[in-house]
Amino acid sequence: MIKIGSLPILVLLSFLIGFFLGEDSLGGGKNDYLYHEKYFLDFKENFFYTFQNYGMDQINSNVRNSPLFYIVFSFFLKIGFDISHLKYLNLFIIFPLMFYFNNCIDVKYKGISLNIKLCFLSIILISPTVRTLLIWPYPFLWALTFFVISLYYYLKFENAVEKNDQIKNAYLNVFFLALSAYFTPNFSVFAIYFFYRYFLVYSLSKKIFNIFLLNLLLAFPAIYFIIVKDFYLFNSNVYVIDSSIKFNLSNKIIIITTIIFLFFLPVSPTFQKIRSLLLKKNFLNLKFFAILIFALLNIFYFNFLKNAGGGIFFHLSNILLGNHILIYIVFFVSLMFFYFLNLYNFNNILIFILFILYNMQFSIYYKYFDPLIMFIVLFLIKFSGDYRIELKKVFKKYLIFYMVFLGLNLAKIYISY
Repeated sequence: MIKIGSLPILVLLSFLIGFFLGEDSLGGGKNDYLYHEKYFLDFKENFFYTFQNYGMDQINSNVRNSPLFYIVFSFFLKIGFDISHLKYLNLFIIFPLMFYFNNCIDVKYKGISLNIKLCFLSIILISPTVRTLLIWPYPFLWALTFFVISLYYYLKFENAVEKNDQIKNAYLNVFFLALSAYFTPNFSVFAIYFFYRYFLVYSLSKKIFNIFLLNLLLAFPAIYFIIVKDFYLFNSNVYVIDSSIKFNLSNKIIIITTIIFLFFLPVSPTFQKIRSLLLKKNFLNLKFFAILIFALLNIFYFNFLKNAGGGIFFHLSNILLGNHILIYIVFFVSLMFFYFLNLYNFNNILIFILFILYNMQFSIYYKYFDPLIMFIVLFLIKFSGDYRIELKKVFKKYLIFYMVFLGLNLAKIYISY
């Protein structure tokens, strides 16, 4: 049996093998990199023309990120690096990601052993998204890293004793979240969550005004690329589709709920605990019927198309049954699962709404939620009642989950659907 202490070494070796073999466990990471590789060269050769026309002309309209990532890496090309070297430079982003993830654990969970933390860090390198985007450079991983840094400063804000330390951490959180949005505009929506949390502390005061102003100033580039240039939300398609499908919120609600449920499973309680919760719950109440009506309405309007992502349950439903029945069942089970865990509070509902806004484009790929949901669950979700995350138990479940998840992703290239 493999000892826990040897896990980081084995995971690192598996990644190094994957790196030199060109692993693409996401299935589209290599193609995305090769498609966007031209932007590194374009920014190197003609910066102003490329910046002005980025994502706006007919030829180069299929972009989903701000140009910052390509601008930064084009600088290395200008000082003599070859484009083949970018893959090696891209590897350095893993160090701040792991460093600040470890720091988040230290702040949120006290007294966690070094072995447990090393194992959690290893889980990051098992994530298909992290592995693929380390090997095939893409802006999302950089955006995710800066988001984790912003999470760290928010957690420091929550735990600060001195008022000066508190506001300093709030400013740092805002700064790194904005930097995250510069790389991938999706992350800008989480400014709403953090502002809400700061408002609970500062109410209508000079400090909350300063935080709002800093948010506005730093987020302006992200707002510019999302709204003004409009190459991200409305003009970028997987393929041409009718507006009634493209802007159908039920598609996003059902698929994103099932994706959240999937990544939430490792922190779920034991079967005995779930059974106990089932026995205690009274189904004949307004909350249960509201959930039932909410589920039925979204199922009625669901019309998501194939070949635009959808997550594992969507694909399984089509592969096994040839229809949407399975994903409907998982969607309803997900809603009830969150109900049993008393997760329907304002904090968590706000996070869910932000996940919808975070993925406003029609296509829904789980790479934008992995391992983001794990970070959100561990550090931002508010649990009610007597349920608490026990990190010593959760890391084993996440380890098993990600090992299976990675295996399925590596195997899916042999599955036709």
